[in-house]
Amino acid sequence: MLLLPAYLEKKMDLPVAIFGSGISGLAVAKLLKKLNWEYNFYDRDGKDFNEKDAEKSSIVITSPGFTLDHNWIKIAEDKKLFIYGEMDFASIFCENPIVAITGTNGKTTLVTLLNHLWNKLGRSSLCAGNIGTPLSKLVSEGLDPSIAIFLEVSSFQAQKINLLRPNSIIWTNFSPDHLDHHPNLSEYFLAKANLLKQLDSEGNFICGSSVSKFAKENKILLKQKPRVIKADHFQNFELEKNHYLGTFPQQENIALAFAFAQKSGINREVFTSIIQTYKAEPSRFSFVDKVNEVSFWNDSKATNLAASLAACRNFKKKIIWIGGGREKGECLKEFSRELRKYVSHAFLIGESAGKLSCVLESRSISYTFCKSLPEAVNNAFQFAKRGSHIVFSPGFASFDMFKDYLERGNIFNQIVFDLKKRLTPYTQIYLL
Repeated sequence: MLLLPAYLEKKMDLPVAIFGSGISGLAVAKLLKKLNWEYNFYDRDGKDFNEKDAEKSSIVITSPGFTLDHNWIKIAEDKKLFIYGEMDFASIFCENPIVAITGTNGKTTLVTLLNHLWNKLGRSSLCAGNIGTPLSKLVSEGLDPSIAIFLEVSSFQAQKINLLRPNSIIWTNFSPDHLDHHPNLSEYFLAKANLLKQLDSEGNFICGSSVSKFAKENKILLKQKPRVIKADHFQNFELEKNHYLGTFPQQENIALAFAFAQKSGINREVFTSIIQTYKAEPSRFSFVDKVNEVSFWNDSKATNLAASLAACRNFKKKIIWIGGGREKGECLKEFSRELRKYVSHAFLIGESAGKLSCVLESRSISYTFCKSLPEAVNNAFQFAKRGSHIVFSPGFASFDMFKDYLERGNIFNQIVFDLKKRLTPYTQIYLL
């Protein structure tokens, strides 16, 4: 049975204002129904929230995409309303051990890898948070308090946390991203660092080396002292050939996962055996197919420049890169300087193509504009030679041309499969 704290129970005579009617908002609504608490949705594409609405509301629960300086939040603050993020509100009713996992890249892989490890060992666990299953949904459906929750926490969610009390925090890495949401890089870092204030002094805090490096360089004092793990820690896990976890971007995730596993009493032999059966989530860096000795790789989940560069670093020789999309405020000049080391030719798509072309040209990287992803794939294939690698690792958000990165990745795969089908000689079998 879900029990409200007394200070919230007193407010149940008025409905809750839910900001956003997407996945998080709907999950909050489901939880509020369990509590018999009325609610109203307010959405940027639907009903606006104004001062009169604030006066008729008890509290506000926001979806992750609402910035702290959003006008509706300011209205709620002026009316002295309690404001909760979805994840924070759900945590009021959650007694489970929580491992909060944040970082610029690798969050979902680490969450699902640890969940895979726990389940294979017979330890009950679930994934939740930014991975696509809101904590509110799990809580509303009922949770055995002994089940561990591996909770993916984005910067949007972390900056709104005041109640959630994780038992452990793993911060994978840090690099520029979401600068269309956060005012600057330091604010982006501090949004994630807000999680640390919720960890008690005996909590377990593990982070990648880029996190501690940024904090030191910018004289940011972390609330908790971390155990810093470098990507080359615990090497030689003897993964099967072409295993997803054997790619360059995953070296850090394996090191972090093993460090946490060791702390939880799991030895190297057991860890190595279990990770062999781990399967990547869709549209993470992975081999798609080979067409006429040209290899195609899908990394649609690379929605920032650091992720795209990490994918490019997997190859010994220069690749053919397909990239572009909606910008998030990152530095293209720095990106192009690094990209030059790995790319022989770029095929550009999406809103960022124009700006990208300018910085690529300044680095003498040849490129081709493409109006669509099918055009980019086909042009890249025509350009390629036998033994070439065509890598779709966009480096930008997908929303300019696609519903999300999953749709973008699925479309890329289908284009490759269609290309192979077109070029595969047709064999007719005659039955005599």
